[in-house]
Amino acid sequence: MEQLTKVEVFQELYQLIDYYSEHRDHPADPDFDFFKNVKYYCDQLDLNYQEFIRTFGLKQL
Repeated sequence: MEQLTKVEVFQELYQLIDYYSEHRDHPADPDFDFFKNVKYYCDQLDLNYQEFIRTFGLKQL
């Protein structure tokens, strides 16, 4: 995988949050692990994953 800049990583994380807000009440694709992706991008940006989840009100069902 090619190395992304921090801005590109932030863009990916932003798109995930946007996706969550639009699709949170819809059935999830079993091949897509939203929270795994959020954790990956939080790690890339050196953000606290748990704090990020709390701050944005992201909930796993």
